[in-house]
Amino acid sequence: MGKKKKKLKIIKPEPTKHESQYKFVKSKPAYREKKPVFAFNYYLCDSKNCSFESIKSIKSFHILFKNLKGMSSLTWQKIKDSHQYHAHEINWTKKDIPKDIKQLQYIDEIKDLSLFQFKAFDIKETRILGLFNHDCIFEIVGLDKDHGIYGKDK
Repeated sequence: MGKKKKKLKIIKPEPTKHESQYKFVKSKPAYREKKPVFAFNYYLCDSKNCSFESIKSIKSFHILFKNLKGMSSLTWQKIKDSHQYHAHEINWTKKDIPKDIKQLQYIDEIKDLSLFQFKAFDIKETRILGLFNHDCIFEIVGLDKDHGIYGKDK
């Protein structure tokens, strides 16, 4: 009386294995449509030149986290378009990149990623440096205290 229902067999594709776990998309980067999410897997905590140890006051930390909270409501594209954050990529070959940061380009998982910087607080011209991993998470690596890597006059 009733017709037999034919079951569909669903074939799930095998997950593809990335040649490298982290890849940066050169065309329209996927991270630009996302809101900031931060990680510290490559943070240079022992670097005298690049660690957050250079932030000497609790007030400065408070400003940093208050501004990061504000940024988290924006997409990276809006952050990049805003002159307030001075957000942009940095070429690994720039001569002013501190040795500690330059050595990160030889780590297989991140060697294909571009460095990126943005301003999140008002300590002189300090910038936060990092990279976007394959999940569009911003991996903070350290600070550029005096904006020496990519200063206004460069």
